[in-house]
Amino acid sequence: MKTHGGVTGTTVLTVLSIALTACGGSDSKVSIDKLQKAADAAVAAPANPCPLGFDVNAALKKAKVAGTATPAKGTDSGAKAVDADSATSASADSAFKQFGGAMITCTYSLSGGGSLEATVTGVQHPKAINLLAPLLQRDGHIASSDLTTVITQKLTAGKAVLTPGGGLAAIDKLDASGGDAILEVTTTADDPQTHHGPLVGEPLRELTETLGKQVRV
Repeated sequence: MKTHGGVTGTTVLTVLSIALTACGGSDSKVSIDKLQKAADAAVAAPANPCPLGFDVNAALKKAKVAGTATPAKGTDSGAKAVDADSATSASADSAFKQFGGAMITCTYSLSGGGSLEATVTGVQHPKAINLLAPLLQRDGHIASSDLTTVITQKLTAGKAVLTPGGGLAAIDKLDASGGDAILEVTTTADDPQTHHGPLVGEPLRELTETLGKQVRV
């Protein structure tokens, strides 16, 4: 499960000096205002289902990935189905408050072992990838020397890309209204000592692209 608390204002502001230009599509699928309200609801009632509109099993099938997925059923920080943070409840010095943002992670157990985490991050300004960057670096095991390249690359809505160094995570820019939004998908193994999850590389990229087309908030 994501640890959204790792997204601190100091950490995120480190990457704000890096300019990011990205092209988006014309159809708004993610309202930043509604995403923040959905995050507020998830914070208040974390046992509720994922509010992002995912059909992970359909996405797995379309991406030709064997197996099925079910929402995580745990209640601790490492296993619960939905985790969220929002500017509404964030501290004054939080990056969420500074960016006017929200982040929702939905976690699924995979039938073949391991888990899948799909995170939608949205901000009123400037770019969602700036808020996501610390988590993306951790999930993708991205070297500091490669992080600038990752967050400055030109992203096109609906075209997922892999992180460098083995493709341990994938991102997909989302069509958004009221700001900027991005989806990150990664998988983790049941054994915490394992370097990567069960889905990496091109299968993960295709799955992320399919999930990105499902997001409705």
